[in-house]
Amino acid sequence: MTFRPLRRIGPALIPGPAFDIGDAVVLAALVAVLYVLTRLAFNAPAEISRPQISLDPRALPWYALLSTGRMVAAYALSLLFSLIYGYVAARSKTAERIMLPIVDVLQSVPILSFLPVVVLSLAAILPEGAAVELGSIILLLTCQAWNITFSFYQSMITLPVELREATRIFRLNPWLRFKTTELPFAAIGLIWNSMVSFANGWFFLMAAEMFTVGKRDFRLPGLGSYLQTAASVGDLHAITWGLIVLVTTIILLDQLVWRPLLTWSSKFKIETVESDESLESWFYGILSRSWLLEQFNDRMRRPFNEVVDSLFIRLATANGLPNSSNPSGRVVLWGMGGIAVAGLGYAVVQSVQMLAGISVSEWLRIGQGGLMTLLRVAAAQVIALMWTVPLGVAIGTNRRLANVLSPIVQIV
Repeated sequence: MTFRPLRRIGPALIPGPAFDIGDAVVLAALVAVLYVLTRLAFNAPAEISRPQISLDPRALPWYALLSTGRMVAAYALSLLFSLIYGYVAARSKTAERIMLPIVDVLQSVPILSFLPVVVLSLAAILPEGAAVELGSIILLLTCQAWNITFSFYQSMITLPVELREATRIFRLNPWLRFKTTELPFAAIGLIWNSMVSFANGWFFLMAAEMFTVGKRDFRLPGLGSYLQTAASVGDLHAITWGLIVLVTTIILLDQLVWRPLLTWSSKFKIETVESDESLESWFYGILSRSWLLEQFNDRMRRPFNEVVDSLFIRLATANGLPNSSNPSGRVVLWGMGGIAVAGLGYAVVQSVQMLAGISVSEWLRIGQGGLMTLLRVAAAQVIALMWTVPLGVAIGTNRRLANVLSPIVQIV
């Protein structure tokens, strides 16, 4: 058996060219997607009206349930997106050069910039109610997915060499390697970043549940629309009740979901000496002693995992994808690439024609606005680093302090 040093799957330390073909593809793809969404938005109904939001405090439990459901749906999609996207980017240097800049650009675009284009384009192709509901979930996804993606990608490229060698010694296929090594190693970072992403979702909930574009009123019943309606009419009593319910919901989720998950994930820590302080969760303790959950694991979860494992193992070992090593595979790949390039080129040309109608004075205003925004963001970044880095060190080195501050940070 011969052991060879493993190639590090991560960004190269040697700086590459300032602008290469990967950057051009990324830019063209972003322009093409924006053009398609904008053209669809032009076909949205001229008027859209949604139900009124009740400011009766008795409606708040139902609104909280609706908002939490949208948040959970958006988070589930964000997590699925992050696992697939981060895995592909970490496994392929070519994909990494294209995929990471796309995420870096998208995470910097404010949710309010996504909002009109996404919802109007969905309203043009879906029924009104479904378009608004799906649009709010997608908008919440745009503020949740990015840091989860970067967390998983970072875990993939920093997987210890010893673990990589172990997967080779045991000859694990890609699915078992992902399930038994890569995902457990990334679990702690994924959960902590998920908490931050969920908090971002609460922050943007008002924008995702209630906004207007001309005569189009996109409104969904929920905590966000309740708080925005109360604020617009100046009802301090309703605002207070809405904030109480929102804070209560966040604390409940911290105690019933995030804290148990953090306690459970502590078993995936890689350390030579056991830590003196460990995360504790009263709810996790209750669940770990539950006879019903034990029966559920034995009779349902484990058989289901076996079915999923066998399915993915067959997919991982199958050879049904086009292979560039044989002539027919090359024809299929070249054909698919040609269709993609043709569609991309058409969308780029149409986008350029659309942008040509913007006057020089408007471009100057856009440039001035972009510069002022950049200066404000840079100043805010400096101020944020001055206090968040010391606080993060304090939280990371003091488990008791982390237990106290974790829900406070989510609320704030």
